[in-house]
Amino acid sequence: MSNYIDKLIYDLNYGDEKARAFAAEDIILDEIPEGIQLLIDRLVIESSRYVREVIVNCLQEIKSRDLIAKVVPLLSSDDAFIRNASIEIISAQGELAIEFIKSIQNDANKDVRKFALDILFQLKGFNTGPLIAVALNDPDINNQITAVEYLGLLEDTSCTDMINELFMATDNILLRCTCLEALASIANEKSIHCINKVYPSYKDISLLEQYSFLKFIARQGTDSHLPFILSLIKDKGQVMHKEIINALRGILTRNPRPKLPADLLFTLIAYLKTDIPVLSQYELLVLMGNYRNQEIYHLLIDYLNNEETFICMGAVEGLGLYGNCEALPLLTALKDKVDDYELSETIEQSIAKLSK
Repeated sequence: MSNYIDKLIYDLNYGDEKARAFAAEDIILDEIPEGIQLLIDRLVIESSRYVREVIVNCLQEIKSRDLIAKVVPLLSSDDAFIRNASIEIISAQGELAIEFIKSIQNDANKDVRKFALDILFQLKGFNTGPLIAVALNDPDINNQITAVEYLGLLEDTSCTDMINELFMATDNILLRCTCLEALASIANEKSIHCINKVYPSYKDISLLEQYSFLKFIARQGTDSHLPFILSLIKDKGQVMHKEIINALRGILTRNPRPKLPADLLFTLIAYLKTDIPVLSQYELLVLMGNYRNQEIYHLLIDYLNNEETFICMGAVEGLGLYGNCEALPLLTALKDKVDDYELSETIEQSIAKLSK
């Protein structure tokens, strides 16, 4: 057995690339004593990317406190591959890793604290939100931003009030944007109050923040945000069309109504005539088809003969949603003229809806 182990150690350190990779796998498979240390030592000096990846895969298969203790110091490595590999290996340890991560959350190295957040996020099945929230008070602004982002992605509502407070306290635009996007998922009633307090007037919102604010509105917005949407359509509609439409769709979906308010209706009719992308025009036509303003019916009819297939398709879908069977002869006539398969299929679907 001793000769076999010696051969594996020799191959791991002096064999060719293939031999080193096989030796790494056999050391773990055969549970060679001190195997973890052997592989970690080799990982640090290994020049082959392939062998390094084999070693990382082998170490990820092990569940061991000893392994975590040996890998945690590698988070301070100058080698980006080693640092990333360490995150992967520790994250693969599951709940075992948590107590070790707690020990480095206050590390003097801000990068190590960031890696601790990365690992905690990957351990999302173990209720790591409160531990991630510790970094909301991190002295490094980038770590605060990372913590907010991760809490939003985890949809951890237990930390919402902390993010509300951070949002109100910071003057860092990137952190405010990240708070807005996190609160889009985890906002509570206090969040709306905090955001209104920071932005007493929509004119106070910087361009960068407007994008994040629209993401918040898309998930949490109410009719009170419609004036902001109307102003953005007029001022920034050509560059923020995707975000504006998503926000508008979110508000209207959460707050159903039979008809669109007149100011919104006529703003959207004018918006359709601008140079926004074809896909955005399609989305607007479909969205407007859900409402019963008479002007919308005539608008959809007008767009049926548009040369752009997607715009025509939006009008067809919109008419199917609008529900006026008077459009049936027009849709039937259009179907006889088109040779685009998707458009033809869309026409058939709208005809079926109106025929019920």
